[in-house]
Amino acid sequence: MALHLSKMQGAEVTAFYLKIWLEEELAFLGDCLWEDDLKYARAVCDQAKVPLEVVPLQTEYQERVVSYVLSELKQGRTPSPDILCNQWIKFGLFFEKIDPAFDKVVSGHYARVEQRDGKFLLKRSPDAVKDQTYFLSSLSQQGNRSACIDPRCRRATTC
Repeated sequence: MALHLSKMQGAEVTAFYLKIWLEEELAFLGDCLWEDDLKYARAVCDQAKVPLEVVPLQTEYQERVVSYVLSELKQGRTPSPDILCNQWIKFGLFFEKIDPAFDKVVSGHYARVEQRDGKFLLKRSPDAVKDQTYFLSSLSQQGNRSACIDPRCRRATTC
């Protein structure tokens, strides 16, 4: 939906598939149908005539998110892997892996980013039921500045 809405708004769009699941290392947890997800992403992009690039981030995800979460769990704490992945991978390392010409990321998360007095503020989605600001709550100013979270919330986005 975010891809389609971005195209409708006239944005030049490239889609990215962030491959983070460790197929071999975590096979004991069950199947991860990432190959099916990638096929679906390719079909959507083909239909929309949008290029799709695969960004392999499995090692970084393992080293940064999985290792940290396991360490915290062993100490009796309960970190949120989703928050960490958004902060460290999706709105962090991902930017280092792609062409710097890409200045915005449309993730489709239900949230808004508002610019005020030179700062980029994460704001709740107009739809309180679908709001995902909790999962984006640790983004840096760089992450917020680069985020065009959800085109459906366009009244306050930075796009």
